[in-house]
Amino acid sequence: MSNILKEIIPESINYHIEKNLDDFYIKSSEHPNFASSKEKKISWVLSKNADWPHAIFRADFEDLNLKKEINNIKKLIRKGKAPNGWTVGPLTRPKDLGIHLERYNFSNVYHQAGMAIELQGVVKTNVDANNLIIERIDNEKNLNQWSEVVSKVFQIKIDFDLLLRYLYSQEEAYFYLGKFEGIPVSTLMLYLSSGVAGLHAVSTLNEYRNKGFGLAISKKALEDAFNKGYLVGVLQASSLGERVYKKLGFQKYCDIISYEIIEDK
Repeated sequence: MSNILKEIIPESINYHIEKNLDDFYIKSSEHPNFASSKEKKISWVLSKNADWPHAIFRADFEDLNLKKEINNIKKLIRKGKAPNGWTVGPLTRPKDLGIHLERYNFSNVYHQAGMAIELQGVVKTNVDANNLIIERIDNEKNLNQWSEVVSKVFQIKIDFDLLLRYLYSQEEAYFYLGKFEGIPVSTLMLYLSSGVAGLHAVSTLNEYRNKGFGLAISKKALEDAFNKGYLVGVLQASSLGERVYKKLGFQKYCDIISYEIIEDK
């Protein structure tokens, strides 16, 4: 473990990993095209015309009636007033909320590893870009290409006209596009908040995978963050992504799990 990460107790690392994601949700929820809730006991962001971002997060039901609180959220989901996607991470209270969600007919649909890395180590790591040309987006044409790649990879609808233009104007959000032989094939959003550099929407078109493009575009974004004075990078990785990011030096510190409601039995 690096010297910098040794100075951050595991609970603090977990805080930064999840808080960076929460900050992105909260920033998106401030846009008028989103319906959102920001309360002490629960928050969510719900896109009116797209699929991303779309999540319930930061539940704090400690000392509350769990059955009552969960059933209240279920009613809102079924009425379309809350998103059917509940993110449970290390900041969730109680810590075993996921077990209770499954008891009340939610299903574990997506398991991610919360990971972190010291950025000084990233700068020293050699990554072969395999002729991928990486650009930090500075115009709407490339931003639209970014949107098209992410939509295709994740099979989601993205609100380009409103959300992406809004995020693009925010000083904490930076978008990256990787092109191979002139074709946009890889994407990444760097979100700087809560003292860390968060990687989001890292994607590569299926036909261009296994070339190291994801690592290359991630390294470029993290180097830029380091040059801005950030010392730690964080991300949430799938099981496949976890193995890939370990090659760059990332370590797993926590689990981020997404739940969705299923039909009552």
